[in-house]
Amino acid sequence: MERAGDVLELRFEPHERRGLRLLAAALWQAVTLADTVPGNDASGAGGTYVVTRRGDGEELVRVDITHEEIGSMRAHLELQLAELTPDEFAAAWSRDDITEEQP
Repeated sequence: MERAGDVLELRFEPHERRGLRLLAAALWQAVTLADTVPGNDASGAGGTYVVTRRGDGEELVRVDITHEEIGSMRAHLELQLAELTPDEFAAAWSRDDITEEQP
């Protein structure tokens, strides 16, 4: 059976910081090499997880999250991509069903 992760791709887009916060985040990343870890948000600004179709790049899901939610949301999305079929994943994240509290 085809899994959602076979045809869909998950990526993290960090929210941008400006000014001194951007400088501090850049220094922190340089010192810790934190930017070498995929999905890491050393800036503390949070970001957005985006799920796209591998074949055509069509965006299916976009979830804005806070810095504190990064790990749990990534784990949740990765589990669903590994366990659900593409149709089940699409149904679970249909725009009509998405709420702010979706884990």
